[in-house]
Amino acid sequence: MSKIDLSTIRKILVIRPDAIGDLVTSTPAIAALRKKFPQAHIAVLARKYNQLVIKNNPDIDEIILDELYDKIQKKQKIRFSEYKIAAGQLCAQDFDLAINFCGEFTYALVMFLAGIRYRIGDRGRVMYSWLYNHPVLQHFNSWAIHEVEHHFELLQPLGIEMDPNAKLKVIPTREAVDEGKKIIAANELIGKPLIAFNIGTSGSNKPWAVDKFIELIRLVSDKYQTKIVLLGGPKEEALVREAAPKLKDKAVNLVGLSLENFIGLLSQMQLYVANDTGPTHIAAALQIPSVILYTSKYQKPGRWAPWANRHKIIKVISDCPYPCNPPICQRAICTTEIGTEEVAKAIDQLMSGEGILSPEEERLDREKLTFNLLIVGKGEKKEQALGILKTNGWRVWTIALEDLKKLSLRELQGFYHRYDINIVHAFPQTPFKLRISTLLTSLTMPFPVFYLRDEGKDFKNITALADYYTDKFNKRVI
Repeated sequence: MSKIDLSTIRKILVIRPDAIGDLVTSTPAIAALRKKFPQAHIAVLARKYNQLVIKNNPDIDEIILDELYDKIQKKQKIRFSEYKIAAGQLCAQDFDLAINFCGEFTYALVMFLAGIRYRIGDRGRVMYSWLYNHPVLQHFNSWAIHEVEHHFELLQPLGIEMDPNAKLKVIPTREAVDEGKKIIAANELIGKPLIAFNIGTSGSNKPWAVDKFIELIRLVSDKYQTKIVLLGGPKEEALVREAAPKLKDKAVNLVGLSLENFIGLLSQMQLYVANDTGPTHIAAALQIPSVILYTSKYQKPGRWAPWANRHKIIKVISDCPYPCNPPICQRAICTTEIGTEEVAKAIDQLMSGEGILSPEEERLDREKLTFNLLIVGKGEKKEQALGILKTNGWRVWTIALEDLKKLSLRELQGFYHRYDINIVHAFPQTPFKLRISTLLTSLTMPFPVFYLRDEGKDFKNITALADYYTDKFNKRVI
Protein backbone atom coordinates (compact mmCIF):
# COMPACT_ATOMS: atom_id res chain seq x y z
CA MET A 1 0.00 0.00 0.00
CA SER A 2 1.60 3.23 -1.17
CA LYS A 3 1.40 6.41 0.84
CA ILE A 4 -1.18 8.99 -0.24
CA ASP A 5 0.40 11.79 -2.26
CA LEU A 6 -1.42 14.74 -0.69
CA SER A 7 -0.27 17.12 -3.44
CA THR A 8 -2.44 15.26 -5.97
CA ILE A 9 -5.72 15.62 -4.07
CA ARG A 10 -8.00 17.92 -6.07
CA LYS A 11 -11.44 16.33 -5.60
CA ILE A 12 -12.66 14.62 -2.44
CA LEU A 13 -15.81 12.54 -1.94
CA VAL A 14 -17.22 12.12 1.58
CA ILE A 15 -19.85 9.37 1.93
CA ARG A 16 -22.46 9.76 4.70
CA PRO A 17 -25.99 9.09 3.34
CA ASP A 18 -27.43 7.46 6.47
CA ALA A 19 -29.03 9.23 9.47
CA ILE A 20 -29.28 12.95 10.23
CA GLY A 21 -27.21 12.71 13.42
CA ASP A 22 -24.54 10.67 11.63
CA LEU A 23 -24.14 13.34 8.97
CA VAL A 24 -24.06 16.18 11.50
CA THR A 25 -21.34 14.45 13.54
CA SER A 26 -19.21 14.18 10.38
CA THR A 27 -19.06 17.97 9.93
CA PRO A 28 -15.96 18.52 12.14
CA ALA A 29 -14.07 15.98 10.02
CA ILE A 30 -15.27 17.69 6.84
CA ALA A 31 -14.04 21.02 8.26
CA ALA A 32 -10.66 19.40 8.95
CA LEU A 33 -10.53 18.20 5.33
CA ARG A 34 -11.25 21.72 4.16
CA LYS A 35 -8.45 23.09 6.35
CA LYS A 36 -6.01 20.46 5.06
CA PHE A 37 -7.04 20.89 1.41
CA PRO A 38 -8.24 24.51 1.10
CA GLN A 39 -8.31 24.45 -2.71
CA ALA A 40 -9.89 21.02 -3.14
CA HIS A 41 -13.44 20.40 -4.36
CA ILE A 42 -15.26 18.59 -1.52
CA ALA A 43 -18.47 16.72 -2.36
CA VAL A 44 -20.70 14.86 0.09
CA LEU A 45 -22.77 11.86 -0.92
CA ALA A 46 -25.96 12.34 1.10
CA ARG A 47 -29.63 11.72 0.41
CA LYS A 48 -32.76 13.83 0.19
CA TYR A 49 -33.67 12.87 3.79
CA ASN A 50 -30.56 14.31 5.46
CA GLN A 51 -28.90 16.68 2.95
CA LEU A 52 -30.52 19.84 4.35
CA VAL A 53 -28.31 19.74 7.47
CA ILE A 54 -25.29 20.51 5.26
CA LYS A 55 -27.03 22.76 2.74
CA ASN A 56 -25.29 25.96 3.89
CA ASN A 57 -22.01 24.41 5.01
CA PRO A 58 -19.13 26.53 3.63
CA ASP A 59 -16.74 23.56 3.81
CA ILE A 60 -18.76 21.69 1.18
CA ASP A 61 -18.77 22.51 -2.53
CA GLU A 62 -21.30 19.96 -3.73
CA ILE A 63 -24.00 17.62 -2.43
CA ILE A 64 -24.56 14.46 -4.48
CA LEU A 65 -27.87 12.72 -3.78
CA ASP A 66 -27.58 8.97 -3.22
CA GLU A 67 -30.27 6.54 -4.36
CA LEU A 68 -29.00 3.31 -2.77
CA TYR A 69 -29.26 3.85 0.99
CA ASP A 70 -33.07 3.67 1.03
CA LYS A 71 -32.75 0.14 -0.36
CA ILE A 72 -30.21 -0.74 2.33
CA GLN A 73 -32.63 0.48 5.02
CA LYS A 74 -35.50 -1.54 3.55
CA LYS A 75 -33.22 -4.59 3.14
CA GLN A 76 -33.96 -4.66 -0.58
CA LYS A 77 -31.60 -6.33 -3.00
CA ILE A 78 -29.37 -3.98 -4.98
CA ARG A 79 -28.73 -5.25 -8.49
CA PHE A 80 -25.16 -5.20 -9.79
CA SER A 81 -26.31 -2.93 -12.60
CA GLU A 82 -27.31 -0.37 -9.97
CA TYR A 83 -23.84 -0.55 -8.44
CA LYS A 84 -22.36 0.04 -11.87
CA ILE A 85 -24.60 3.04 -12.55
CA ALA A 86 -23.67 4.64 -9.20
CA ALA A 87 -20.00 3.91 -9.80
CA GLY A 88 -20.18 5.34 -13.32
CA GLN A 89 -21.62 8.60 -12.02
CA LEU A 90 -18.76 8.94 -9.51
CA CYS A 91 -16.16 7.89 -12.07
CA ALA A 92 -17.32 10.69 -14.36
CA GLN A 93 -16.56 13.19 -11.58
CA ASP A 94 -12.92 12.05 -11.43
CA PHE A 95 -12.52 12.02 -7.64
CA ASP A 96 -8.98 11.56 -6.31
CA LEU A 97 -10.03 10.53 -2.81
CA ALA A 98 -13.14 8.94 -1.29
CA ILE A 99 -13.84 8.36 2.41
CA ASN A 100 -16.58 5.95 3.45
CA PHE A 101 -17.80 7.51 6.71
CA CYS A 102 -20.99 5.46 6.40
CA GLY A 103 -19.09 2.16 6.45
CA GLU A 104 -21.63 0.19 4.40
CA PHE A 105 -20.44 -2.47 1.93
CA THR A 106 -22.50 -0.82 -0.81
CA TYR A 107 -20.32 2.28 -0.87
CA ALA A 108 -17.06 0.39 -0.46
CA LEU A 109 -17.97 -1.49 -3.64
CA VAL A 110 -19.12 1.64 -5.49
CA MET A 111 -15.85 3.42 -4.60
CA PHE A 112 -13.90 0.41 -5.89
CA LEU A 113 -15.89 0.09 -9.13
CA ALA A 114 -15.54 3.83 -9.73
CA GLY A 115 -11.76 3.39 -9.73
CA ILE A 116 -11.19 6.22 -7.27
CA ARG A 117 -7.44 6.40 -6.71
CA TYR A 118 -7.41 6.66 -2.91
CA ARG A 119 -10.15 4.85 -1.00
CA ILE A 120 -10.37 5.08 2.81
CA GLY A 121 -12.67 2.99 5.00
CA ASP A 122 -12.91 0.86 8.10
CA ARG A 123 -10.43 -2.03 8.25
CA GLY A 124 -12.56 -3.71 10.91
CA ARG A 125 -15.19 -4.74 8.36
CA VAL A 126 -13.01 -7.64 7.33
CA MET A 127 -15.31 -9.16 4.70
CA TYR A 128 -14.87 -6.19 2.39
CA SER A 129 -12.06 -4.03 3.76
CA TRP A 130 -9.95 -5.23 0.78
CA LEU A 131 -12.02 -2.84 -1.35
CA TYR A 132 -10.15 0.03 0.32
CA ASN A 133 -6.51 0.66 -0.50
CA HIS A 134 -6.03 2.77 2.65
CA PRO A 135 -8.04 0.96 5.34
CA VAL A 136 -8.02 2.28 8.93
CA LEU A 137 -9.24 0.47 12.02
CA GLN A 138 -12.20 2.29 13.57
CA HIS A 139 -12.68 1.22 17.17
CA PHE A 140 -16.42 0.59 17.09
CA ASN A 141 -16.09 -1.96 19.89
CA SER A 142 -15.31 0.91 22.26
CA TRP A 143 -17.98 3.03 23.91
CA ALA A 144 -15.25 5.51 24.93
CA ILE A 145 -14.92 7.00 21.43
CA HIS A 146 -17.47 9.57 20.31
CA GLU A 147 -18.92 9.41 16.80
CA VAL A 148 -17.15 12.69 16.00
CA GLU A 149 -13.85 10.98 16.88
CA HIS A 150 -14.70 7.91 14.78
CA HIS A 151 -14.78 10.17 11.71
CA PHE A 152 -11.35 11.54 12.53
CA GLU A 153 -9.98 7.99 12.80
CA LEU A 154 -10.47 7.68 9.04
CA LEU A 155 -8.47 10.84 8.39
CA GLN A 156 -5.22 9.41 9.78
CA PRO A 157 -3.78 8.47 6.34
CA LEU A 158 -4.12 12.15 5.43
CA GLY A 159 -2.09 13.33 8.39
CA ILE A 160 -5.15 14.87 10.07
CA GLU A 161 -5.42 14.45 13.83
CA MET A 162 -8.42 14.80 16.10
CA ASP A 163 -9.07 18.37 17.25
CA PRO A 164 -10.63 18.25 20.76
CA ASN A 165 -12.01 21.75 20.20
CA ALA A 166 -13.79 20.80 16.97
CA LYS A 167 -17.39 21.97 16.61
CA LEU A 168 -20.36 20.54 14.77
CA LYS A 169 -21.62 22.74 11.95
CA VAL A 170 -25.21 23.27 10.85
CA ILE A 171 -26.11 26.67 9.35
CA PRO A 172 -29.80 27.53 8.91
CA THR A 173 -30.93 29.21 5.73
CA ARG A 174 -31.99 32.86 5.94
CA GLU A 175 -35.45 31.87 4.71
CA ALA A 176 -35.83 29.26 7.47
CA VAL A 177 -34.74 31.72 10.16
CA ASP A 178 -37.27 34.26 8.88
CA GLU A 179 -39.97 31.60 8.87
CA GLY A 180 -39.03 30.69 12.44
CA LYS A 181 -39.46 34.32 13.49
CA LYS A 182 -42.92 34.37 11.93
CA ILE A 183 -43.87 31.18 13.79
CA ILE A 184 -42.67 32.65 17.09
CA ALA A 185 -44.68 35.81 16.50
CA ALA A 186 -47.79 33.95 15.37
CA ASN A 187 -47.79 31.94 18.58
CA GLU A 188 -47.32 35.03 20.78
CA LEU A 189 -43.92 33.90 22.04
CA ILE A 190 -41.98 37.11 21.39
CA GLY A 191 -40.28 38.18 24.61
CA LYS A 192 -40.98 34.87 26.35
CA PRO A 193 -38.50 32.07 27.10
CA LEU A 194 -38.20 29.90 23.99
CA ILE A 195 -38.03 26.26 25.09
CA ALA A 196 -38.42 23.38 22.64
CA PHE A 197 -39.27 19.76 23.41
CA ASN A 198 -39.01 16.71 21.15
CA ILE A 199 -40.87 13.85 22.85
CA GLY A 200 -40.15 11.05 20.35
CA THR A 201 -37.19 9.20 18.88
CA SER A 202 -38.48 8.37 15.37
CA GLY A 203 -38.30 4.73 16.46
CA SER A 204 -34.51 4.52 16.84
CA ASN A 205 -34.48 4.39 20.64
CA LYS A 206 -36.84 4.09 23.58
CA PRO A 207 -38.58 7.42 24.27
CA TRP A 208 -39.25 8.72 27.77
CA ALA A 209 -42.86 8.02 28.74
CA VAL A 210 -45.41 10.48 27.31
CA ASP A 211 -47.02 11.02 30.72
CA LYS A 212 -43.62 12.05 32.12
CA PHE A 213 -43.17 14.55 29.31
CA ILE A 214 -46.66 15.94 29.89
CA GLU A 215 -45.92 16.42 33.59
CA LEU A 216 -42.62 18.15 32.79
CA ILE A 217 -44.12 20.40 30.11
CA ARG A 218 -46.78 21.64 32.52
CA LEU A 219 -44.18 22.29 35.19
CA VAL A 220 -41.77 24.17 32.90
CA SER A 221 -44.55 26.13 31.21
CA ASP A 222 -45.86 27.35 34.57
CA LYS A 223 -42.42 28.15 35.99
CA TYR A 224 -41.19 30.13 32.98
CA GLN A 225 -44.59 31.54 31.97
CA THR A 226 -44.30 30.41 28.38
CA LYS A 227 -45.71 27.89 25.96
CA ILE A 228 -43.44 24.96 25.19
CA VAL A 229 -42.61 24.52 21.49
CA LEU A 230 -43.18 20.90 20.46
CA LEU A 231 -40.91 19.82 17.60
CA GLY A 232 -40.38 16.54 15.77
CA GLY A 233 -40.84 14.67 12.53
CA PRO A 234 -43.77 12.71 11.09
CA LYS A 235 -43.12 9.77 13.42
CA GLU A 236 -43.69 12.02 16.46
CA GLU A 237 -47.15 13.14 15.33
CA ALA A 238 -49.00 10.26 17.01
CA LEU A 239 -47.20 10.87 20.33
CA VAL A 240 -48.05 14.56 20.25
CA ARG A 241 -51.69 13.83 19.38
CA GLU A 242 -51.79 11.62 22.46
CA ALA A 243 -50.32 14.35 24.64
CA ALA A 244 -52.16 17.39 23.21
CA PRO A 245 -55.50 17.06 25.10
CA LYS A 246 -53.63 17.03 28.41
CA LEU A 247 -51.48 20.04 27.57
CA LYS A 248 -54.13 22.53 26.45
CA ASP A 249 -52.51 25.99 26.44
CA LYS A 250 -49.14 24.82 27.83
CA ALA A 251 -47.61 23.97 24.45
CA VAL A 252 -47.56 24.83 20.77
CA ASN A 253 -47.63 21.87 18.39
CA LEU A 254 -45.12 22.46 15.58
CA VAL A 255 -44.37 18.81 14.87
CA GLY A 256 -44.05 18.11 11.16
CA LEU A 257 -42.10 21.17 10.02
CA SER A 258 -39.76 20.57 7.11
CA LEU A 259 -36.21 19.81 8.21
CA GLU A 260 -35.09 23.18 6.85
CA ASN A 261 -37.69 25.08 8.91
CA PHE A 262 -37.05 22.83 11.92
CA ILE A 263 -33.42 23.98 11.85
CA GLY A 264 -34.41 27.62 11.39
CA LEU A 265 -36.81 27.57 14.34
CA LEU A 266 -34.54 25.53 16.60
CA SER A 267 -31.71 28.01 16.02
CA GLN A 268 -33.78 30.61 17.92
CA MET A 269 -34.56 28.50 20.95
CA GLN A 270 -32.99 29.11 24.37
CA LEU A 271 -33.25 25.45 25.37
CA TYR A 272 -33.89 22.06 23.77
CA VAL A 273 -35.19 19.06 25.75
CA ALA A 274 -35.38 15.68 24.04
CA ASN A 275 -34.70 11.99 23.92
CA ASP A 276 -31.39 10.98 22.38
CA THR A 277 -31.96 11.14 18.62
CA GLY A 278 -30.68 12.89 15.46
CA PRO A 279 -31.91 16.43 16.27
CA THR A 280 -29.79 16.27 19.46
CA HIS A 281 -26.78 16.86 17.22
CA ILE A 282 -28.49 19.63 15.26
CA ALA A 283 -29.11 21.45 18.56
CA ALA A 284 -25.46 20.95 19.54
CA ALA A 285 -24.30 22.29 16.17
CA LEU A 286 -26.51 25.34 16.65
CA GLN A 287 -25.07 25.80 20.17
CA ILE A 288 -28.52 25.46 21.74
CA PRO A 289 -28.27 24.34 25.41
CA SER A 290 -29.79 20.87 25.64
CA VAL A 291 -31.15 18.40 28.16
CA ILE A 292 -30.90 14.95 26.59
CA LEU A 293 -32.56 11.83 28.03
CA TYR A 294 -31.04 8.37 27.69
CA THR A 295 -33.65 5.81 28.72
CA SER A 296 -32.42 2.38 27.62
CA LYS A 297 -29.22 0.65 28.61
CA TYR A 298 -28.29 0.35 24.95
CA GLN A 299 -27.97 4.13 24.54
CA LYS A 300 -24.41 5.17 25.36
CA PRO A 301 -23.46 8.85 25.84
CA GLY A 302 -19.83 7.86 25.25
CA ARG A 303 -20.56 7.62 21.53
CA TRP A 304 -23.69 9.72 21.00
CA ALA A 305 -23.72 12.54 23.59
CA PRO A 306 -24.17 16.15 22.48
CA TRP A 307 -20.82 17.53 21.35
CA ALA A 308 -19.36 20.85 22.48
CA ASN A 309 -22.51 22.73 23.49
CA ARG A 310 -23.88 23.47 26.96
CA HIS A 311 -25.84 20.39 27.93
CA LYS A 312 -27.01 18.05 30.65
CA ILE A 313 -27.25 14.30 30.10
CA ILE A 314 -29.85 12.36 32.09
CA LYS A 315 -29.22 8.61 32.34
CA VAL A 316 -30.21 6.50 35.35
CA ILE A 317 -29.33 2.94 36.33
CA SER A 318 -32.13 0.83 34.92
CA ASP A 319 -33.96 -1.91 36.82
CA CYS A 320 -34.50 -3.84 33.59
CA PRO A 321 -32.87 -7.29 33.99
CA TYR A 322 -32.84 -8.14 30.27
CA PRO A 323 -30.24 -7.69 27.53
CA CYS A 324 -31.05 -4.44 25.73
CA ASN A 325 -32.21 -4.13 22.12
CA PRO A 326 -34.56 -1.12 21.84
CA PRO A 327 -35.85 -1.58 18.24
CA ILE A 328 -37.43 -4.96 19.07
CA CYS A 329 -38.08 -4.61 22.81
CA GLN A 330 -41.77 -4.48 23.80
CA ARG A 331 -41.12 -3.71 27.47
CA ALA A 332 -41.54 -0.22 28.89
CA ILE A 333 -39.44 -0.58 32.06
CA CYS A 334 -36.77 1.96 31.12
CA THR A 335 -39.18 4.55 29.75
CA THR A 336 -40.47 5.58 33.18
CA GLU A 337 -37.31 5.40 35.29
CA ILE A 338 -36.02 8.94 34.79
CA GLY A 339 -37.66 11.27 37.31
CA THR A 340 -39.40 14.47 36.27
CA GLU A 341 -37.69 16.37 39.08
CA GLU A 342 -34.23 15.44 37.81
CA VAL A 343 -35.00 16.71 34.31
CA ALA A 344 -36.60 19.89 35.67
CA LYS A 345 -33.48 20.56 37.75
CA ALA A 346 -31.27 20.18 34.66
CA ILE A 347 -33.50 22.62 32.76
CA ASP A 348 -33.18 25.19 35.55
CA GLN A 349 -29.41 24.78 35.61
CA LEU A 350 -29.06 25.39 31.87
CA MET A 351 -31.52 28.28 31.89
CA SER A 352 -29.37 29.91 34.57
CA GLY A 353 -26.22 29.57 32.46
CA GLU A 354 -24.67 26.36 33.84
CA GLY A 355 -23.36 23.45 31.78
CA ILE A 356 -20.15 24.89 30.38
CA LEU A 357 -17.52 22.13 30.21
CA SER A 358 -14.04 21.95 28.73
CA PRO A 359 -13.45 19.16 26.15
CA GLU A 360 -11.72 17.09 28.86
CA GLU A 361 -14.56 17.60 31.35
CA GLU A 362 -17.06 16.70 28.65
CA ARG A 363 -15.18 13.48 27.90
CA LEU A 364 -15.11 12.47 31.57
CA ASP A 365 -18.82 13.22 31.90
CA ARG A 366 -19.61 11.00 28.89
CA GLU A 367 -17.50 8.16 30.21
CA LYS A 368 -18.94 8.43 33.72
CA LEU A 369 -22.40 7.80 32.28
CA THR A 370 -21.24 5.09 29.87
CA PHE A 371 -18.85 2.84 31.78
CA ASN A 372 -20.50 0.45 34.23
CA LEU A 373 -17.75 -1.29 36.17
CA LEU A 374 -17.49 -4.36 38.34
CA ILE A 375 -14.43 -4.28 40.62
CA VAL A 376 -13.40 -7.59 42.18
CA GLY A 377 -10.42 -9.09 44.02
CA LYS A 378 -8.31 -7.95 46.95
CA GLY A 379 -5.56 -5.46 47.71
CA GLU A 380 -4.85 -1.83 48.43
CA LYS A 381 -4.94 -0.85 44.74
CA LYS A 382 -8.40 -2.37 44.39
CA GLU A 383 -9.68 -0.25 47.27
CA GLN A 384 -7.91 2.80 45.83
CA ALA A 385 -9.61 2.39 42.41
CA LEU A 386 -12.98 1.70 44.02
CA GLY A 387 -12.67 4.78 46.21
CA ILE A 388 -11.75 7.08 43.31
CA LEU A 389 -14.67 5.85 41.20
CA LYS A 390 -17.24 6.17 43.99
CA THR A 391 -16.00 9.61 45.07
CA ASN A 392 -16.44 10.91 41.54
CA GLY A 393 -19.92 9.44 41.08
CA TRP A 394 -19.04 6.71 38.58
CA ARG A 395 -21.23 3.62 38.25
CA VAL A 396 -19.31 0.90 40.01
CA TRP A 397 -20.22 -2.34 41.74
CA THR A 398 -18.18 -4.86 43.71
CA ILE A 399 -18.80 -8.44 44.80
CA ALA A 400 -16.99 -9.94 47.79
CA LEU A 401 -14.86 -12.94 46.84
CA GLU A 402 -16.81 -15.15 49.24
CA ASP A 403 -20.07 -14.23 47.50
CA LEU A 404 -18.50 -14.47 44.06
CA LYS A 405 -17.57 -18.13 44.65
CA LYS A 406 -21.24 -18.95 45.28
CA LEU A 407 -22.51 -17.42 42.05
CA SER A 408 -23.03 -19.63 39.01
CA LEU A 409 -22.06 -18.55 35.49
CA ARG A 410 -25.75 -17.97 34.75
CA GLU A 411 -26.12 -15.77 37.82
CA LEU A 412 -23.09 -13.74 36.81
CA GLN A 413 -24.61 -13.32 33.33
CA GLY A 414 -27.77 -12.05 34.99
CA PHE A 415 -25.73 -9.55 37.01
CA TYR A 416 -24.06 -8.21 33.86
CA HIS A 417 -27.42 -7.85 32.12
CA ARG A 418 -29.11 -6.23 35.10
CA TYR A 419 -26.47 -3.55 35.63
CA ASP A 420 -25.27 -3.33 32.01
CA ILE A 421 -21.69 -4.05 33.09
CA ASN A 422 -19.19 -3.34 30.32
CA ILE A 423 -15.86 -3.54 32.21
CA VAL A 424 -14.71 -6.04 34.84
CA HIS A 425 -11.54 -4.85 36.59
CA ALA A 426 -10.02 -7.95 38.15
CA PHE A 427 -7.52 -7.49 41.00
CA PRO A 428 -5.52 -10.28 42.73
CA GLN A 429 -7.35 -13.44 43.86
CA THR A 430 -10.16 -13.04 41.33
CA PRO A 431 -11.32 -16.58 40.36
CA PHE A 432 -10.94 -17.69 36.73
CA LYS A 433 -14.69 -18.29 36.63
CA LEU A 434 -15.17 -14.55 36.26
CA ARG A 435 -13.07 -14.50 33.09
CA ILE A 436 -15.19 -17.32 31.63
CA SER A 437 -18.39 -15.46 32.51
CA THR A 438 -17.27 -12.36 30.59
CA LEU A 439 -16.41 -14.41 27.51
CA LEU A 440 -19.92 -15.88 27.52
CA THR A 441 -21.45 -12.41 27.24
CA SER A 442 -20.44 -12.41 23.57
CA LEU A 443 -23.46 -14.71 23.10
CA THR A 444 -26.01 -12.55 24.92
CA MET A 445 -24.94 -8.89 24.82
CA PRO A 446 -24.45 -6.55 21.82
CA PHE A 447 -20.98 -5.72 23.19
CA PRO A 448 -19.25 -8.35 25.35
CA VAL A 449 -18.11 -7.40 28.84
CA PHE A 450 -14.45 -6.41 28.76
CA TYR A 451 -12.28 -8.31 31.25
CA LEU A 452 -9.36 -6.19 32.46
CA ARG A 453 -6.73 -7.92 34.54
CA ASP A 454 -5.10 -5.42 36.88
CA GLU A 455 -1.51 -4.47 36.02
CA GLY A 456 -0.54 -3.06 39.41
CA LYS A 457 -0.77 0.57 38.32
CA ASP A 458 -1.10 3.31 40.92
CA PHE A 459 -3.95 5.74 40.20
CA LYS A 460 -3.97 9.16 41.85
CA ASN A 461 -7.18 10.64 40.42
CA ILE A 462 -10.20 9.99 38.23
CA THR A 463 -8.52 11.37 35.10
CA ALA A 464 -5.67 8.87 35.33
CA LEU A 465 -8.09 6.00 36.00
CA ALA A 466 -10.44 7.05 33.19
CA ASP A 467 -7.51 7.33 30.77
CA TYR A 468 -6.43 3.81 31.73
CA TYR A 469 -9.91 2.35 31.14
CA THR A 470 -10.31 4.26 27.89
CA ASP A 471 -6.95 3.12 26.54
CA LYS A 472 -7.57 -0.53 27.42
CA PHE A 473 -11.16 -0.46 26.24
CA ASN A 474 -10.15 1.02 22.90
CA LYS A 475 -7.48 -1.64 22.33
CA ARG A 476 -9.60 -4.66 23.21
CA VAL A 477 -10.03 -7.40 20.64
CA ILE A 478 -13.50 -8.54 21.77
